[in-house]
Amino acid sequence: MSSARRRVLSPTPSDGASRRQAKFWNAQYRSDSTFFGDEASPFLHWVLSALRDRHVGPVWVELGSGYGRDLAELRSKGYSVRGVDVSEVGTSLARQAGLDVVHGQAVRFLSGLRPRSVDVVFSNLFLNMEFTREDHEQIFSLVRRALVPGGFHAYSVRSVSDRWYGRGERVGPHTFDFSPDGPVLHFFSQAYARSLRRGRFRCLRSWEGPEAGGGFPIRVLYILERKPASGTG
Repeated sequence: MSSARRRVLSPTPSDGASRRQAKFWNAQYRSDSTFFGDEASPFLHWVLSALRDRHVGPVWVELGSGYGRDLAELRSKGYSVRGVDVSEVGTSLARQAGLDVVHGQAVRFLSGLRPRSVDVVFSNLFLNMEFTREDHEQIFSLVRRALVPGGFHAYSVRSVSDRWYGRGERVGPHTFDFSPDGPVLHFFSQAYARSLRRGRFRCLRSWEGPEAGGGFPIRVLYILERKPASGTG
């Protein structure tokens, strides 16, 4: 096993949100090692279709890679892939499949990437976990830093139009805690997505609609955006 696969990026002591997320997803993956299915996500199919007529480099990174179903699909297409996830169980399952996945936080993982070294950074239903506005600002800045000029940032999130929006205890702007044992969810609006990309990316395509994720229908927002091909950063 490579040193990259053995590397562990531990959560910081104050990162209770990551520990709670890790506990939840560890339990899900122990119960069902293919919780979201064996095949690639609908979102990845959407991204690949959106990028079909564009020149896309070979280096892809996934934030919140889980047990690696999307990374496995990309690897089968010849891409060089890496992932990061807070779930030890998910990371272990991905490594058993021969995937290069780091256990730890996305922020620390992104900070360790060489600037301008990645062609595509993507995440599926990851950025709507328990992140504050400041967290999102930091992640988006680090994604931009990691991408090559003209590189792509693609992500899916739960929409504010989702039927679960507003349920549970409100713990922040568009953020709700559904149960003591489940993850806190931050729902995205189109306006919020625009505010995060401002000064960093240009939106190429977006879509909002229903998706049957994890066995129950949700409403999602898909975003594909691009780092400018010239300029600093």
